Amino acid sequence: MVAPLHLLFIRTLLTHSFLLCVSSSLVLPKCLLNHSHRNCNGRFGAPQTKLGSSVDVSEATTATAVLDHDEHYHVRAPPNMVPLSQPPLLLLQSSTPIISKEGCSLLSQYFDHLTNNNGGSGDAYQFDKTKMHMAQKLLCSIHDVIDKVTNCPRHDKEKQIPRYVRYDSTLIDGEERSSILDSKGFGDTLLPDGLHVDTNNGKLFRHISAILYLTDNQDGFSMDCGGDRRSNDNGTMLKDDIFVAGGGTTFPVAIPIGEKRMQECTNNVQDAAKSLLERDLQHTKGDVDENAASDGRILEKACLDAFHRDVAKDLNDRYRDCFSEAQPTVGVRVMPEAGKLIYFHNVDDGGMPDPNSFHGGEELISILAKQQQHDDINNMAGHQKSVSKTKTILVFFKEIPYTAFIDRDGFAELAEKSRSWTKEMYY
Repeated sequence: MVAPLHLLFIRTLLTHSFLLCVSSSLVLPKCLLNHSHRNCNGRFGAPQTKLGSSVDVSEATTATAVLDHDEHYHVRAPPNMVPLSQPPLLLLQSSTPIISKEGCSLLSQYFDHLTNNNGGSGDAYQFDKTKMHMAQKLLCSIHDVIDKVTNCPRHDKEKQIPRYVRYDSTLIDGEERSSILDSKGFGDTLLPDGLHVDTNNGKLFRHISAILYLTDNQDGFSMDCGGDRRSNDNGTMLKDDIFVAGGGTTFPVAIPIGEKRMQECTNNVQDAAKSLLERDLQHTKGDVDENAASDGRILEKACLDAFHRDVAKDLNDRYRDCFSEAQPTVGVRVMPEAGKLIYFHNVDDGGMPDPNSFHGGEELISILAKQQQHDDINNMAGHQKSVSKTKTILVFFKEIPYTAFIDRDGFAELAEKSRSWTKEMYY
């Protein structure tokens, strides 16, 4: 593992300046520009300035006036970041949403608008100048909250525009259901992109990732799907109900807070994750061996087991037979709650990609329950939820600036300090 990752580290360092020149041609909101003097308590070696000091005054005044007029678009720093996993993986979630559902909707529409204008998919939204200002100002404020909770203010050597990801649900119906809901088929449907670590594609300086959820996605029945109501032979009303599952972000190697380590299961999954990185594979799809005992398939199967574990309480007997029984498993599965933020460290104390940070984003699966007894579903107390059939997220990346160190040991020292701060602050 050491030799190829060292070479990749050096190559990344040498080419980083060129990539920055290319990325500088992007059009960014002014409040996201010129953050080269921000630092993490001085540990990146740059003088501190006040947050937001580089915001264009005229632009900020207009946006702030609109935001102050509508409290729905304020950003609130969470009272605390709550640990979701035991070390070595440092994974945390905000105790409360940092933005409202209205703010989440605005950002989803904003990025759908940008995607549509760039020729991508997404609904066409017309944005006037005021709404553009509102969305951009909201985005800048979110950056400030992430800077604060991670203790790593942004700088101009890291990507300022978050990655926007939209998932639209896949409908499984009739004969398709029986063919897809086997272990292999369903795994490919739920996790079509596999799992990865966020230091992939040469991003070795990317030491923290943050995900802001813009939708509510919980495993449960969608009762307002508009199915046809009809009667069976006994006069009982029936309906084409939909069970919406998936949408979680799963960390299969993580040990949940408060749970004992299941040594055999933990070692098996951890060994697979370490083996992938030793082979310089930072994505499970890079392991082309389809054998169930291969490293990539072991990690993907651990994710599927975590899904089965969590949805079992929401499945009735009709569906329970469609899913394979989950094996004893570890892993943390984070379900989206609109406005909530999670963040995690991508590198270990030695500054190398952390095998515990392998994670995957689930697709949304809508399973049509034809001929389901409507009264029986209504009697399933606690199982009816208001579930979204769309999932949208924003992904932010924190990078240690390459100007703050001269070699891998220097990078490792800064990464370890960042991890130590997180542990001291929240654990």
